[in-house]
Amino acid sequence: MPHHETEKVRNAQLPTGTPDDLVSAVRTCLAPLKVPNAFDGAFGYVLHGTGPDVLEGLDDLRSTLCARMVSRTGVTWPDDDVAAVAEAEPGWSPDAAGAARLVVHRDAPVDVLARFGHLLDALADTAPDRPDSGRWLGTLTDDMLTASDARTPLSGELRTRWAPDLLSEVARAGGAPGRTPAHAALATLTYYDHDPGHSRNARHVLLDSAAAAAFLARHTDVLTEVLTAPEDVNSLAVVYRCARHPERHVGPLAALAVGEYHTPRGVALSGLAWIDGPRQVEALRSHLLTAAPERLAGVLARLADLDGGVAAVEDALETSEGRPLDAERAELLRRTVERAALTRGPGAVVPLPATVPLTDEDLLTELDTRIAAARPDRDRFWPGVREWLARVPDVRVLRDALRQAGATDADRWVATLVITRRAGAAGPDIAKVLTPEDAERWWPLSAERPDLVDEYLGGFDLDRHPDAEAVDTTHLMLSILRCFPEIPGNLTPRLTSIALGASRHRRAARRVFGDGPDARAVARAALDGTGETARASAAEWLAGLDEPGVVAPEPGWEFGEGVLSPATRTLPAETLWWLDRFRAQALERGFPAADVDRWLGQARPMLRTAPGGKGPVVGRLGGPLMLPPDVPTPGASDEPGENYHHQLILTLDLSAVPGEGTDLPLPPDGTLLLFANADLEPWLVGGAVYVPAGVPLRERESSPDYVIYDYDSPEDLDAELRGIGDLRLVPGVSLPSTPPDDEMLDRHPHAETLRDVWSDQTDGGGDWQLGGYAANFDDYGDPVAGSAHLEDHDHDRDSHPDDWVLLAQWCGFPGGIVFWTIRRQDLAERRFDRVEVQMHANP
Repeated sequence: MPHHETEKVRNAQLPTGTPDDLVSAVRTCLAPLKVPNAFDGAFGYVLHGTGPDVLEGLDDLRSTLCARMVSRTGVTWPDDDVAAVAEAEPGWSPDAAGAARLVVHRDAPVDVLARFGHLLDALADTAPDRPDSGRWLGTLTDDMLTASDARTPLSGELRTRWAPDLLSEVARAGGAPGRTPAHAALATLTYYDHDPGHSRNARHVLLDSAAAAAFLARHTDVLTEVLTAPEDVNSLAVVYRCARHPERHVGPLAALAVGEYHTPRGVALSGLAWIDGPRQVEALRSHLLTAAPERLAGVLARLADLDGGVAAVEDALETSEGRPLDAERAELLRRTVERAALTRGPGAVVPLPATVPLTDEDLLTELDTRIAAARPDRDRFWPGVREWLARVPDVRVLRDALRQAGATDADRWVATLVITRRAGAAGPDIAKVLTPEDAERWWPLSAERPDLVDEYLGGFDLDRHPDAEAVDTTHLMLSILRCFPEIPGNLTPRLTSIALGASRHRRAARRVFGDGPDARAVARAALDGTGETARASAAEWLAGLDEPGVVAPEPGWEFGEGVLSPATRTLPAETLWWLDRFRAQALERGFPAADVDRWLGQARPMLRTAPGGKGPVVGRLGGPLMLPPDVPTPGASDEPGENYHHQLILTLDLSAVPGEGTDLPLPPDGTLLLFANADLEPWLVGGAVYVPAGVPLRERESSPDYVIYDYDSPEDLDAELRGIGDLRLVPGVSLPSTPPDDEMLDRHPHAETLRDVWSDQTDGGGDWQLGGYAANFDDYGDPVAGSAHLEDHDHDRDSHPDDWVLLAQWCGFPGGIVFWTIRRQDLAERRFDRVEVQMHANP
């Protein structure tokens, strides 16, 4: 553009009210465009809206340094390029450009800001992360946030101005896409970049002000719509922002408490917990008739904890004229009212000890710190909780501290400690291992809240994250109920129902009743009743109490006729417990009962290690290597001077292995030696040697010469195995856990997800296993079925994958699992020389 045209643009009439320093600021911001002679069109477009087609002409500049000098701030540029701009615009410098940016964002009218945003986006050289028509509003917001990072007084003014109301006006002026300008503004502010260092993630700070709170209160429906629509919105971060100032954001938090996503629902409810009860009730009650029933569990639990909350639920049940409640919603509301009634009337509360205040000053300080940290982020209450919980004899003192701090859900908050799992907690999770000491801590709080007892007796925690492992709250609560000095009268019907049912919880419920006359009377009444399940359960109960003339039903009766294999039905009740737990979780996830029962038909008995080294001794790990004199050392080399042979891992006393512990045709006596050279190489070798009972043995020198992973030598591995010493095994039960093949999927269409459900059934044991199914390792596949296709068989034989069984499995080797497999027929014929050894490893 000729020089006189440049002067014409420079001196053009500005919009009314535009200060001269804004003109200077825009000129300084755009000065680098003078180098490629693109300044005049851009300057006129930003200030006056002239020549909007100028944006298309900037495409060729998108990757140039001059474009980046305009579209980025806070960057150090090469001296030569700075000098070139300063020559075109005397006095220009990066610092001057940064200061000018602040003036533009502080003073420019909304239409000028909108055009400035379009220009910045046209010059940006980053790949589009939104449709081009809407990206500009985020680009402008990011530019403002970067410019205001200078921490000057002007920066504070700038962020005060940039409330969501201003962004909404800019969106309107610039034609940002969205249902409304408010929608466009909130979509921009809640956008999340998965690169944690990106400036886009700083947009959430603009939601912290009182002006932002007022905007969100006016547009709660829009905020909810935005947070539940696109996958690139970090709804959780926004909810945390609102939860830090819950008194400002009651309406949005109440709406988000019934939102689509589970974790934000919990954070929203946690934030609301610090608001007075009446405001919570008023904010939440409107969602009882509109929110999806599957999202109401947390809200109903909160209302049950608040004065007036149950009345609000009752109102929702009664004021549905003209639009009848759907069955699921009505049942949820009625159940909440019924549970709340358990806290009133005769038998509601058993005699309770007085709460003894805490005197441990360190613990009191720790508790205050945790509560303060938990106000914006409740997860901060949990890390290491088990360590300091052991110093609390009665969890009601925690409840009282939370109440004093202002938490309106203190009872339930403390109660959830028993079912919450958090990474990093010292020791095993309370939810997995409830000790008698834990139960003593919890029973007084539980006795005060029989409605919570009833809720937890109902099964798995209702509002957990869908991907989280289910916690068996029935089992936990029955353990706590055993500490009650007497059974609350209003809970007796529920406990009776469990004790006379077919679930795995029936025995724990019977232990709550004890073996007194009341328990026998309940069982005798059911024995004479008409319900088939109740009669069988009563007979089992009375037979366990040595009631004369009562015969217990056959083991495994609770699964129904023909569901379990004969070998599995004979397993102890505490082992079948795991299958019942699996079935309950599978049914809870919606799998058809017939498909679940067919899957259970594959269950096989096994023997495995258990936590704490329980079970009878069945063998010994490591050396010495004891063999008959005429049996060669397995794997020994025929080459002179070589000392290569297999390493002894386990010596198994078959006479100590219970015959019903597996469905394998093991010899009834004798010794089985398992070998493996665990070197993580494809040619992993090993085997097994069977020594019949009574055959003389002699200790054999054992110094295998091979490279072994994570140990200095095979002798180091042997020393570790010897240190473990005795191998103890307890009964277990096994279901397929490796990825299903096509044949399995044809028979069991839900096999993939059913094996995932089974993978949750664990109590921390299992380093060693005899029989059953092979454990899954990184989805490598089933080593048992794979044995039929190994290329290095030492002998010719045709076999089908179904012919093979798992003889033993060892998970104690670093980074891998070792499997010993054999054909069932070879096992019956005691052809242990045909054992195959495999390893799945990922060191």
